[in-house]
Amino acid sequence: MCASLKSAARQKGTVLVAAILIVAVVVGLSVKFASDYQLSLARAESRWHGLQARAYLQGAETLAIHWLKEDDPSVDYIGEGWDAPMSFPIEGGYIAGVLLDASSQLNLNSLNTPLAKDKPANAHDRYSENQRRFLRLLQIKQPNPLTLEEAVALLEALVDWMDDNDEESGFGGAESYFYQSGDMPYQAANGPFKSLDELRLVRYMTPELMTWLRQYLTVLPGTEPMNINTMPPALLRTLNAPEQLEPLGEAEVRLLAESLPESGFYGNLEDFASTWELSVGTGKLDTSGLAVATRYFWLRAEVSLVDQRLIQRSLIQRDGDASQVLMRVDDYQ
Repeated sequence: MCASLKSAARQKGTVLVAAILIVAVVVGLSVKFASDYQLSLARAESRWHGLQARAYLQGAETLAIHWLKEDDPSVDYIGEGWDAPMSFPIEGGYIAGVLLDASSQLNLNSLNTPLAKDKPANAHDRYSENQRRFLRLLQIKQPNPLTLEEAVALLEALVDWMDDNDEESGFGGAESYFYQSGDMPYQAANGPFKSLDELRLVRYMTPELMTWLRQYLTVLPGTEPMNINTMPPALLRTLNAPEQLEPLGEAEVRLLAESLPESGFYGNLEDFASTWELSVGTGKLDTSGLAVATRYFWLRAEVSLVDQRLIQRSLIQRDGDASQVLMRVDDYQ
């Protein structure tokens, strides 16, 4: 009888332990499922807010295109209105944006012109006017401006990067076989630049020079000209007479700025050339590659929505009803 009671007690104990284990497993699974559910819910919410933020960015592009359609396309200048920063509240955050003139910088693809083979490196007529501006720009780099010889070598490498042949443009040139001889071989593009970061791959380019050039160079389709009404003072120093491979001095640029029309902008290149020749006085200005209007704009838009913060740059081509976004780049600054 005693043995039967002990056996029954052991069975009850075993059942109790099993019940406790089952409860523990059920509780553990419940906690895990609840945790997974909360995590999945948070991920879904984050994805949803991310999609909303992207939709707001596309809305900003649509609004920017509408503004540009309403703007006078014959002339563009700082303070005209298109460059005014805008900000709107939205549920859970805000959206802000500003339009920047993409033609206020020197277009890298406008340098894709063969160099005259029968001219020495210091001959001004060896280069196109845009190439001369690039040489002058490199000579005003701060700190450590490049010498004319160093600037010419980099320009030769740039031309070789874009041209469609394997013939070096000069002593500083570099075609695909030069880049294939390195530790990490690659080929020259043999075509236009697709992005400014591609410039890092060109011979003679250094991180320091790349950082400085970012504020003065851009990549646009074709040979899009620079807008004289929006370019920074440093690029105004690159506008010298064709015979001069050296940049203008800062004093000459100040004289040019003081001679700005009362309107605050130039309506045509002829007026700018006349003002330049009177104030600078180093010769006759070559206005090729210059303009007073812009076809390409960068929209820098920012959206803050709950825990999402997205910044995007969109390259917009203004062309009336055919205006469109050509490129989108995430901006992490």
